[in-house]
Amino acid sequence: MSCPDCFRGTIHEGTPKGKEETIHNVLTYVATPETVSTSNSKIIFVTDVFGFNLVNNKLLADKYAAATGCEVLVPSVIPGGGAPLSAIELFDSLSTPVGLLDLGGQTKRAGAAFKAATIFAPFAVRTRNAYPKLLNFSRDVKASLPPGAKLAVAGFCWGGMHSTKLTAEAAEQGGNVSLFDAHFVAHPAGLKTPDDFSAAANKFKVPISLAIGDLDMLLSKDKIDAIESSLRESYGEKSGDFEVKTYGSCKHGFAVRADPKRAVEDEAAMQAAAQATNWFKKYLL
Repeated sequence: MSCPDCFRGTIHEGTPKGKEETIHNVLTYVATPETVSTSNSKIIFVTDVFGFNLVNNKLLADKYAAATGCEVLVPSVIPGGGAPLSAIELFDSLSTPVGLLDLGGQTKRAGAAFKAATIFAPFAVRTRNAYPKLLNFSRDVKASLPPGAKLAVAGFCWGGMHSTKLTAEAAEQGGNVSLFDAHFVAHPAGLKTPDDFSAAANKFKVPISLAIGDLDMLLSKDKIDAIESSLRESYGEKSGDFEVKTYGSCKHGFAVRADPKRAVEDEAAMQAAAQATNWFKKYLL
């Protein structure tokens, strides 16, 4: 399940350097390293609610590939495709205060609320069964890796819920080998905290790096503290296999949809990208 803030943010400028192709019967954006790499490890990138519609997702995948030297796969697994970009303006307008006596503003706001509901509710319904396709894709990618290669997953907002659950999965159904070797997740939505994090961590103890904004409407400070405490219990007090980083003055979605014109938010997004790529280099290379 997503939240209103999952549909807010800024559309970035830029041209993706990768290409779209069908991999294991799934349309996939493939981001490759800019220079020749000796690594055969891969990263699966699970997008926010906008999927391929938002260029930010592809641009960020390109950045991960360039920084890690690993191929990054962005599968299109949202049933019916990602949410329309028009949702950004709609949901942003709903967060703008309108005077009680401003009849024109109130009318416009009511219209925006209705349009937003026609996007939010159907998305919640049609994405309920997205997980099996993503799981099958991930297992197929894992099985296709050459000996010694590793597989990581990164998830954002809606995708963060799925990436977290994936880390509790085995490489083969009924098996006892972890599907993933490392996990980065930014401002996940739809998870029970801290229970879902504990359940995933206790299964295979896949190294996890978590990035959250301190203004995230879904994850209060108490929830963030509870997540960190549960991970410490799962991995051990002195374990370096988990980290939780909180970014000041950042709302939900900042790691993907930060406004470049807001210096603090833009810098935090760059730091979160570095957090992810450093984590992957630590466990994949």
